[in-house]
Amino acid sequence: MNKIKYLLIVLVAVFIYSCQEDFDNPPAPLTFNNVGPVVTDSIDNTPAILLKANEAIAWDTLAWNAAVLYEEQGLITHYSVQIDEQGNNFASLFEIESNTTSDTGIIITVGNLNTELLANGYSPVQMYNLELRIKAFVHSDLDSVYSKVYLFTITTYKDIPVPDALYLFGDATTVGWGADTSLATYKDGGTFTIFTYLENNKKFRFLKAQNTNDNTYNFGSLITLPATVSSAEDADKNFLFTGATGWYKIEADYLASTLTIAEHTVGSVTYTYDYNNLYLVGDYNSTDGVWDANNAVAFTKVSEGLFSIEKVLKDGAAFKFIGQQSWGDLDWANIKEEGNSGMLGPKEFNGNITFDGGDKTYEIKVNIKQGTYTLTEIATLPQAIYLVGTINGWNNYGQYIAALGNDIHVAYQYLDDASEIKILIERSSWDGLWGAGATPGEIADGGGNIVVSGLPTYTVPGFYEIKFDLFNGTVVLTPVAIGVIGDAQAGGWGTDVDLTYNGTSKKWEGQVTFLATGEYKFRANDDWAISFGGSLDNLIYNAGNIATPGAGTYDVTLDISGTDKFSATVTIVK
Repeated sequence: MNKIKYLLIVLVAVFIYSCQEDFDNPPAPLTFNNVGPVVTDSIDNTPAILLKANEAIAWDTLAWNAAVLYEEQGLITHYSVQIDEQGNNFASLFEIESNTTSDTGIIITVGNLNTELLANGYSPVQMYNLELRIKAFVHSDLDSVYSKVYLFTITTYKDIPVPDALYLFGDATTVGWGADTSLATYKDGGTFTIFTYLENNKKFRFLKAQNTNDNTYNFGSLITLPATVSSAEDADKNFLFTGATGWYKIEADYLASTLTIAEHTVGSVTYTYDYNNLYLVGDYNSTDGVWDANNAVAFTKVSEGLFSIEKVLKDGAAFKFIGQQSWGDLDWANIKEEGNSGMLGPKEFNGNITFDGGDKTYEIKVNIKQGTYTLTEIATLPQAIYLVGTINGWNNYGQYIAALGNDIHVAYQYLDDASEIKILIERSSWDGLWGAGATPGEIADGGGNIVVSGLPTYTVPGFYEIKFDLFNGTVVLTPVAIGVIGDAQAGGWGTDVDLTYNGTSKKWEGQVTFLATGEYKFRANDDWAISFGGSLDNLIYNAGNIATPGAGTYDVTLDISGTDKFSATVTIVK
């Protein structure tokens, strides 16, 4: 019984296999009238130049009537588009958009056609005469049928991705091979533009970002090149510039795969990279003329093609640079359009530089040779500062500090091991305080409390000159003892009458016997490095002599630790 069961299983399996074999390899009918597809929406035979800019757009939409083929045993008609060069009789064809669909129409995009052509050995940026037909088939063992052949002509494109940004560098440029300083270009769609210097017989290359090792945008990335550019034939595939050294408009178009390098001419003027004069014109602050080209302010020439000027810039400032004190053919501003890109564009390819300066002072640098400009805020150091700390109970009205010029300021105060101080830049306000820098003896905007005992120039508790150098960011302490000197007293200009510091009144005090004639001053440490003169009610650091008050003995007080000024009193002893 088991043998019969196994025999039936084998027979059923053979039957199923035989039926499957018949389905996969159907017999060709002896009499079946196959009819090929008929194209109803034909291609346009006008020569077409494929462009990367149009890669998502339909190159052509093909439609055809369904073919008539043997479709028994579940067979379904399929279609594909076959393409080959004209006259080749489809001997080296490739198929595009071939799939299992039985749709009677297809959309072929520019990008899809170009990709298939390049993948099948066709070269970029070349014109080809091609032919196309529609193939209809149901099975490999049955005859296929074809539509009429259609001829067309296209030109392929180089399929390089359009970068988000493009930078120029190389020894042909002003920045050399420093990728981190490579020059930005202006992007407009797939076109990148820069106006800059190129040197004869030197190399350059493009980068998609500063400081990158990517080498996509080398000599091989563009097809159509100017006569002044060739391959450097080196490992990095650089461009070699063989034109004359000069200032050029460089334009790389990654949609059309072209590079152009040309001089820029306006009227009778051909732009170059070095000029003797440059002027600032516009509406940028409240003091200079508004768009007054005839009185435009001159820059200082720093070096070849490089100019600098310092100006206060307001919010809403608008300006440009001109090569003459008139509205002539030489002017430069923001490349292509209004803004503040840092890229320089010449006349007919620029817009005003616009900037919100906040009425602060900026250094404006214009590098015509490089094709760039920069606006750098000049840190404005406080002109008047005040001392605050444990020395006055942290009263933020502050103690008077004398400004000596060149951003150096001095204050005088008794200091001990517990003293901590800071610098006020505005009275009755804690905004903008200066304090301790990174290391002892340094000061900085926004720093913490200056711990006096930690300063290198602090020794023991006593009265000190506190000298702040805001420009260099330092604080130096000098011990001070005050005396009176001059020919208005018996010691003359050789001997001081010492005063004594009163810790309660915070003043220097003593008695001095003055003569009927002569002059005197206050000075520190029996030396002329620190002295005070002028008028008693407003003493000035290292100012002139003071006339004798007349013969007699006087109580003398010197206040150099007050809130508003340095002063002294001279009162005769009754």
